[in-house]
Amino acid sequence: MQWWCSASGKPWTWEPQFYPGVWLAMIVLIVAFGILARRGRALGESRLVFWSGWTAVGLVWQSLDWPLGPLAAGYLASAHALQFLTLALVAPPLILLATRKPLAAAVPTAGRGRAVAMFLTQPIIAGVLFNLVTIATHVPGVVDTLMPTQLGAFAIDLLWFSGGIVLWWPLVVPAPSRAWFGAPVRMLYLFFATLVHTGIAMVMLVREFPMYGIYELAPPWEVWTPIEDQHLAGGVMELAGAAVIFGIITVMFFRWTGGVAGDNAPKAPPRD
Repeated sequence: MQWWCSASGKPWTWEPQFYPGVWLAMIVLIVAFGILARRGRALGESRLVFWSGWTAVGLVWQSLDWPLGPLAAGYLASAHALQFLTLALVAPPLILLATRKPLAAAVPTAGRGRAVAMFLTQPIIAGVLFNLVTIATHVPGVVDTLMPTQLGAFAIDLLWFSGGIVLWWPLVVPAPSRAWFGAPVRMLYLFFATLVHTGIAMVMLVREFPMYGIYELAPPWEVWTPIEDQHLAGGVMELAGAAVIFGIITVMFFRWTGGVAGDNAPKAPPRD
């Protein structure tokens, strides 16, 4: 029995499989999120945000467990791309949104702890770290080496989720606060911090031969060929990723312009 989803080289079957490592990791995530989310509710977090966070936890579980987990590990590059989007771009901001108040309260307000928190959540540092994780986990040699092993596949999944938390922290958690990190800078940060994944998607779309041996040599998939699967993976990363990123940037833009318009609106004269 495999404890984590990894490339097995066996023909695909729709028979459900149990991965103890995935379930153990999800228990840890559920307990940690449940504690923080309850504290967030006690601090006044909305019910909608609360349940959005639990939905994100469910998405993490679905992306790691059967059937998407094993499909992404050793059969379909397109499933691998969908897993990346879920673990790095969709689930982390929703989880952070539901726990932002207790997380912000836990950030030290002074001393060395404050300095460490300021450094680790520095937008430039966060953006660079996310891009490094994205590049490293999409290099063909790295993917082909790590995905056949359970520990290697686990490392890639963990890096994606951790990188997503790092990426979204400066945007979602209101601590440590930075006066210069206003709406225009936030939009630019999110745009530039996700350019690398867009570049990888374009490479997958235009290449006429498979990038990853693990998917090229996987047991045959009757629906499409390995190169068609790779093009589909590039399309998933490009279009779905752009929908997430530009959708959030659009919301941020209209909130910002609405706030600016409200601040500049003429004030009614006081009544006598």
